Amino acid sequence: MKDLKITVKTLYGFEDILQEELKELGYDKTEKLNRAVQVKGGWEDVYRLNYRCRLAISVLVEVASFYIQKEKDLYDEAKKIDWTSFFEMEKTFAVKGAVFSNLFTHTQYPFLLVKDAIADVFRDKFDARPNVNIKAPQVMFDVYIKEKSVTVSLNTSGIPLFQRGYRQEVGDAPMNEVLAAGLLRLSNWDKKSPLIDPMCGSGTLAIEAALLAADIPSMVERQHYAFKNFKSFDAEAWEKVQSEVNRRPVDLGFKIFASDIDAGMLQKAKRNSRMAPIGNMISFTVKDVFELEPPSEKGLLICNPPYGERMGEDEDIAELYQKLGDAFKNSFVGYDCWVISSNIDAIKNVGLKASKKIKVFNGNLECSFREFKVFEGSKKIKKPSKNEDKDGQSVQSKKVEPVTGEQVKKESSVERKQERPVEKREHPVEKKIEPVPYRKGTSKYKPVNQEEVKKPDDNFEIEDKKSKVKEKEAEGKVEPKQKEDPAEKKMSSDEENLSLKEKIAKMKKYRSRD
Repeated sequence: MKDLKITVKTLYGFEDILQEELKELGYDKTEKLNRAVQVKGGWEDVYRLNYRCRLAISVLVEVASFYIQKEKDLYDEAKKIDWTSFFEMEKTFAVKGAVFSNLFTHTQYPFLLVKDAIADVFRDKFDARPNVNIKAPQVMFDVYIKEKSVTVSLNTSGIPLFQRGYRQEVGDAPMNEVLAAGLLRLSNWDKKSPLIDPMCGSGTLAIEAALLAADIPSMVERQHYAFKNFKSFDAEAWEKVQSEVNRRPVDLGFKIFASDIDAGMLQKAKRNSRMAPIGNMISFTVKDVFELEPPSEKGLLICNPPYGERMGEDEDIAELYQKLGDAFKNSFVGYDCWVISSNIDAIKNVGLKASKKIKVFNGNLECSFREFKVFEGSKKIKKPSKNEDKDGQSVQSKKVEPVTGEQVKKESSVERKQERPVEKREHPVEKKIEPVPYRKGTSKYKPVNQEEVKKPDDNFEIEDKKSKVKEKEAEGKVEPKQKEDPAEKKMSSDEENLSLKEKIAKMKKYRSRD
């Protein structure tokens, strides 16, 4: 069959470089999908893509596609497929996939419906059904549902293809092999110049680089593929695919350098490298990244430093990235230095401007893969020694020019200005400002002179008059009644409640009217 619809799944952001890799393998007609690229071909192409595609996570072959209106439609449509044509009843199977639809309240329920349809088809034909094995099935089916659209496919890879078969030992946070292969392609490594991994861990990046440079398939040591359990498996075609490639180490003409400060981790990397047919293409060294010396004038460095995801590591991580940037500037001039990290704040401490920033995912962590091109001008400014001035010129080699009289005058005037003591200014004493009264009936912004306002001593005159009247009444010498002042007559009965100033103001008001 040459008309199979084959979907090659990959990681987020790797669609373009996956298309490039497929073209290198001879597949020019491709269609880019979300985290996948689709091609057409036969079963031999399925074997080749599984074996030689470094950026593939799995290779799917479409079985059927249809539309549904309700949950029961999925079971009815799945039961129309002849599942018995794909595998024998003795094989175990499982159904997995992804669901993005409002028709289902539980994302696992569609897989149960398809599983029941497969079992019922076998039971109707053979009066028996195959067993289900979720953890390690021999045959796996992929179900993708988006709204009302359903696509059912055969997963020809089985377990994900990033499980290459050569990595037997890992550290605390191992890098995905597909991610490592993708980073190498994103870095545009020419496969002719030295490559350095200064924090190699279990050696994934270095091993993938060696396999890539020698044109050895990354899956060369992998034995398990799901397509071997299908009825359609063609052993001759599989042997042909394997014979197309190199499976032995070669002399690259340069070295791949892998180092780590942890001697135990470096031993794990060495043992993993022995599981791949790469011979001595990698040079392993126990060394601190800050003590490394470049093996040549130009090359590529890819670093996967700690991200600082644990609590209380912020200060240490910031210092680590700062020292890493210093090492780039001081030791790796002429190199393209790449750093991958999920800690965006920490990666800023590298102190170099990134020429490229690529968004990738390391597991569930969103990361930034950044390129720092280190040129001669990127070096740190050297501090002048005792025998050098601030420009780096030797004091002894500096020419001493004769000084003119005008220059002496200028310099002496500048010195006098500098020697002049600076007077200390004392803070002014704040003066207490008394409130200024305002004339009633005039503009509130126009102040009245203090001299025009009578002092409240008039009150004493009134009190004095009243006391004199009382003395005369006591003596019987009462003077004739004088004409009553209209200002006093018109005062209200509650004037006793008024303040002294208000009484005086009220009297003046009535006098002015009369």
